[in-house]
Order: sequence, then structure tokens, then C-alpha cells
Amino acid sequence: MDLNTARALGLELAGKLPWQEIADSPTIRYYTDWSKFEGFKPLRDVTPQKHPPGPCEIVVINGRLAGWGVCNGVETALANDIFRQVEINSKILALHASALSEAVYVGVKSRVEPLVIKLIADLQRAHVASHLLLDVDKSASGSIVVYVESGVDTMHTAVVEGDVRGPVEYVLVSRGGGPQYVHSTLSIRSSIYGRPFVVGGVMNAVREEYILGEETYAEVVGLELGLGESRIDHVVSLVNNAPRGRSFAKLYAVAADRSFVAQRAVGRITQRGVGSESSVDGVAYIAGDEAVVNTQPVILVETGDVAGARHSAADAALDEEKEFFLRARGIKKEDISRLLIASLIDQYLSTLSDRARDFVNSVFKSVGMF
Repeated sequence: MDLNTARALGLELAGKLPWQEIADSPTIRYYTDWSKFEGFKPLRDVTPQKHPPGPCEIVVINGRLAGWGVCNGVETALANDIFRQVEINSKILALHASALSEAVYVGVKSRVEPLVIKLIADLQRAHVASHLLLDVDKSASGSIVVYVESGVDTMHTAVVEGDVRGPVEYVLVSRGGGPQYVHSTLSIRSSIYGRPFVVGGVMNAVREEYILGEETYAEVVGLELGLGESRIDHVVSLVNNAPRGRSFAKLYAVAADRSFVAQRAVGRITQRGVGSESSVDGVAYIAGDEAVVNTQPVILVETGDVAGARHSAADAALDEEKEFFLRARGIKKEDISRLLIASLIDQYLSTLSDRARDFVNSVFKSVGMF
């Protein structure tokens, strides 16, 4: 639909739709504190900012395209045909649609190492909506990093939707300040290597959906890092919606200090996904006496003809024997927690390409991890 239609529909539905469906299911249960998103007003008449980007960098500030650097095989433009893959079926998405100023189209037709797209919001007490259409051609490869950030007192909603027809690494980073909602839906026509990283925020809610086509492949390795009093709710859904797809997800959750982290890796094989395989795993570590982690890997199988379906959850904390082993070798008890956090972070970082790892490392440094 076009931008004006989306705004009008968003305004109409914002007062009718609930924040999310309520049911006793781990895939849709409340873990997001929706009250954090109330009281913010959209500001459409925002003066567009100019930002001098680096090569292969696209910057969107407060919902408007602020600049883009030269990048071979990458096309950047404003878009008017939006909500192609995402349905406006919740209050948060209706509010997002109603607050849109513009949408940005990014087409990728060659190798990128990496292409960095930044969606940044910093308007005080305002609701900023960022919308990205990602079109990855079958000739594309390399790494695409989408970095989403909100200011301390800013409500930010960001939607990423598109088609992936070439094999790429997709690194979605959500760094919260104020309440932030990120919704990513990608149709996979080839293969994708998702590497999400969610850190901090008064309420940092991230929904990722990978819809697999016939004989396609999706692998997701992600990390949630709760610090201070932050609250994180991260859901990764792998939907095998065509024959013989393969999807795998492993999420690492760390909750330090007084943070709350909920992670859900969901593998779904629909009736159309005959001969498909899906595996989802969650690994959790509580690094603070007042911290909470909730990990719920879920498998949903709607056909009897599957190649495999598996889910598992694990606690990364050391047992007494292993802790005694480390302490007997001179490691202080208070340092064991730091070592475990560093180990989980390293396991995540080791799955990234070199250039993407450099970018994510800069995010870790900015939050005081290194």
C-alpha cells in the first residue's frame, strides 16, 4: 500500500487493535511491557537532518533519510509501496504506520562487505517511526548490518521488510534507550545467515520472521544482553512455508544486574513445508542476583512429513564442580560471572564475518563491555 493509505489505516486501527494477542502460549504470551510505549506523540514535521555517511553506509535519522555513501551495486531511494510482507495486525504496528514520515528503499545487487544501514531516533518525548524496504538480488552476497537505536526518552518503532534472493549475512542490532520496537520480516529465496544482537533499553522488543521458500536455508545465531534495569523481549520465528526448507536457530541470553531478558526461538513447519527440517535452541545465563532470564525454544509442526524437528534449552551457569575447579586455580568467585559472559559473547562473535564483527564490537565497547 502507499504511504498515505498506510497512515490513514494506522490511525483507524490504533484505537481498535490490542497490543498483542493474549493467550497461554509461549509464542504470544506477554513479555513486552507495552505501558512503556504510551504517552508519546508522533512528530511528522521534522526538519530532515544531513549526515555525512561513510562508504557503504545509509543513515536514517528520526524517520527521514539523512545520507548515503557510495557503494557499488547498492541503490537507495524513497519508497511509497510499503507493508508488502508485514500486516498491520497489532496496535504497535498501527501506531508505527500512523507515525510514518517516509520509507526508505535499499536494493542490493552485488557483494557488500558490509553495507551498514543505521536507523536512529533521538527526538525527546516523541514517537519516531523508521521503515526500511530491503531488496536483495540473487546476484548479491556479503553482509548487511541494520543498526537500530533509540534515545533515552524517545519511542522508536522500526520495520524492516523485504525479499532476500541472494546468500547474505543479516546482522540486526537493536540498541535500546527509550522504548523500542523492531519488526523484521524477510522472505528467503536462497539462504540467509541471521546474526541478531539486542542490548539494553527500558523496553527493547524485537520480532524477527524469516519465511523460507522451497529448498532454502536459514541459520540464525543471536545474542540478548541485558544490562542495568533494561528489559528485552526477543522472538525469532523461522517459518518453513515451502517444501524441503532447512532452518536453524540458536539464541544466547545474558541478564546482568537487575535486567529482564525473554528469548524465544520458534521453528514452524507449515502444511506446505513438507520434507523440511527445523531446529531451535536457547541458552540462558543469569549474571545478577536480581536478574531474570526466560528462554523458550518452540517447535510447531503442522504436517506429518518432515525431515526433522528439534528444540532444546540450556543453562550456561557452571555447576559446583566446575566452579570449584576454576576457584582452585586462582580465579576469584566474582570473576567467574565475567568469564561466562565473555564466553557467551565470544561464541556469538565467532559466527560473524570479520567486517560485521568489527561493527558489532564497536557497539559492545559503546555499552562498556570491552
